Amino acid sequence: MSELGWRRDAVLIACVVATLACGFAVAQGVATQRAGARGAQAGPLWVSESTIDEGRRLLIVVDSATRHAAVYHVDPGAGTVTLRSTRDLSWDLVLEDFNAQEPTPAALRRMLEGGQPSPAGR
Repeated sequence: MSELGWRRDAVLIACVVATLACGFAVAQGVATQRAGARGAQAGPLWVSESTIDEGRRLLIVVDSATRHAAVYHVDPGAGTVTLRSTRDLSWDLVLEDFNAQEPTPAALRRMLEGGQPSPAGR
């Protein structure tokens, strides 16, 4: 990689980190405000990064304490970081199943509790 390309990538990475750090600081303040008297604080962040197409990257950040997720597209060529989606996962995590194929978790539980043979054992 040329020195110019390496510098451009380093600057882009620094911008991504700075943007995310500012966003997390704001999000932590919002989470603390929402928590009010409970005094909840933002917890450890889980971050996943992968290539999605033609050099663009997908960055997923999950705050385990507030149960919020953010999805970003990072385009090193254009030098941009775009917030694509945010979501409070709390309600998602209380669903027993959603878009699940048969056998659903509830059906498996009924089979195990009722002593019925599993679909594979038929």
